[in-house]
Amino acid sequence: MQDFQSGAFEYRAGQCATLAGVPSIKWVLYYGHEQLAWHYLPETAARSEIREEFSGDISDFERRHQPAARRAVSADALSPMFVQLVEEASGRVLGGFEAEAPIAGLASGLIDDRWPTWLVTTTRPLMSMPMGMDEFERLAAAHNAVRRVRAEMTPAPAALRPHAWIAGLLPGHVLSLDADEWRAPTAWEIRHVVGEGSFTGVTGAKAAALVGVLPQSFRKYTAADGAASRQNMSFAMWHLLLHRLDVQRLS
Repeated sequence: MQDFQSGAFEYRAGQCATLAGVPSIKWVLYYGHEQLAWHYLPETAARSEIREEFSGDISDFERRHQPAARRAVSADALSPMFVQLVEEASGRVLGGFEAEAPIAGLASGLIDDRWPTWLVTTTRPLMSMPMGMDEFERLAAAHNAVRRVRAEMTPAPAALRPHAWIAGLLPGHVLSLDADEWRAPTAWEIRHVVGEGSFTGVTGAKAAALVGVLPQSFRKYTAADGAASRQNMSFAMWHLLLHRLDVQRLS
């Protein structure tokens, strides 16, 4: 069995041994020049079986590089205030929305029969204020409009983008948005983000569609460094690919 690559990892065949009467090969997993793990496998093991044996080691590698981004968003940022209009007599909920800003007039206290409908919060601290249906509809429309604009203009925090952590594995020159400082990614660096075994799981054909080229044209960018068919990816295509994969967002 020959050495092979899958994504950013290289699987190298090492010494042979007979374990429990089974001819076996010591397979070693590398990330760049870093040795990550090794396992003995029967010499008849297929590549898919070898990758499966190392799947836990690769998962451990990914977890070691993900936490910093995952901690970027606090629990409070993920818990917006939700308010509802409630009919006092029946307790029926007439509508609700996520508040995009503090609502003047909300105060601690329970609803009572002084007013037929009340605006109330659904999370602590529990607050309320008397409000009619017309005023509620105007307020809901205003907050919903603000939320739509924010969603369109504000990129998701890195912790909410599952592929953002991959950028931390790539060198700064490859990620640079300054064309004078930028360097085209190597085949190994591209394998971080697309192809079999990549951290995104996106195939080369799908990546080609994301940047608007044919699969056969895209293959010249992922060919091994030094291959006759190998071509460097352009600055614009590379950054478009990272953006579409949510690895590095363009402003």
